[in-house]
Amino acid sequence: MALISRNYLLRCGLLVFVLIFIAFNHVKAEEKRDTLVQLVKHDSIKVRKAQIFEMSSGEQWIFCRPKPFQFAKNVPSDIYQMGKTAFSKKGLPKLGLILAGSALLVIVDQPVTDAVQQFGRYIHLDAERKSKTVLEFNIGNFHVNAMELPTNLNSTFYYIGEGWGSMLIAGGLYGYGLITSDYRALQTTSQITESIFALGLTTQFLKRITGRQSPFRAMEDVNPVPAGDWHPFPNPGKYQKAVSNFDAFPSGHIATAMATLTILASNYPDNKYIKPVGYSLLGILGFAMINNGVHWISDYPLGIAIGYTCGKIVSGRGHLVIPKLSDKKGSTSALLPTYLGYGSVGLSYRATF
Repeated sequence: MALISRNYLLRCGLLVFVLIFIAFNHVKAEEKRDTLVQLVKHDSIKVRKAQIFEMSSGEQWIFCRPKPFQFAKNVPSDIYQMGKTAFSKKGLPKLGLILAGSALLVIVDQPVTDAVQQFGRYIHLDAERKSKTVLEFNIGNFHVNAMELPTNLNSTFYYIGEGWGSMLIAGGLYGYGLITSDYRALQTTSQITESIFALGLTTQFLKRITGRQSPFRAMEDVNPVPAGDWHPFPNPGKYQKAVSNFDAFPSGHIATAMATLTILASNYPDNKYIKPVGYSLLGILGFAMINNGVHWISDYPLGIAIGYTCGKIVSGRGHLVIPKLSDKKGSTSALLPTYLGYGSVGLSYRATF
């Protein structure tokens, strides 16, 4: 009973964090103002509503309201841009360092896993994945567990990267964005959802190439394999029958959590709580997944890199930045809607020095 109560309090704590995040941005709501922007695409001109946000750096950020299902339309482009970034002239050396670092970590995978799990036992942190199904249904002969809630502390940490943590934040921002007509919050919601889909496809593709065995599966074999086996390009049928034998590398949980953190930090740079809270939760998630035997530590570098890259790509297209003017005496600026003729309205930016 005490254990369930503790988990209940933790889930409430995560919800409170979302509410605090929303409240913090609500305080700053007076710093946004509505405007109109003119968009030129394929020889056509469209006028869309937008909002200007004043940043503490002096920059002005312009956010448009996301279109319905915009996140789904952007996923193919996100995946392409991630690949292009990784294999670009600047990206290849970084990718090489990440893969080299992962290879070095493989050497210490088993000792690190043993140490983490020993510490988990020392602090009485139950490593077993335990959850309770709260929403399930059947589609023909196929049974679907649509929603499960963790029933011990380690499983609660694990669920941070399962996607529910990201969707909880996205849901809170979506509600706030609708109530206050905040385009930045709505854009952030769309971007988090977009990253979940893009990373789901990307990490699953990589898992089906590398075919790495999860720690708990490697240790339960008759002949345990330190650091697990690798089965490159596993047979799809075998993969589906024994997923945990092939899906450790890279970590999709870490990638999803990192992308969510990157999107939040990119869209809300003035919020000083996002990074310390986010990176702390990321560290807790990483510990929990080694403790319950789902991942090795070497599964993390590539997952973190993929999540960060995806987050930057997704958040990069969501707003326009107007740089701060010089603080030199006498300089002024104005950003106003303007009539451009022929029934067209745009955005006028005027600066004097």
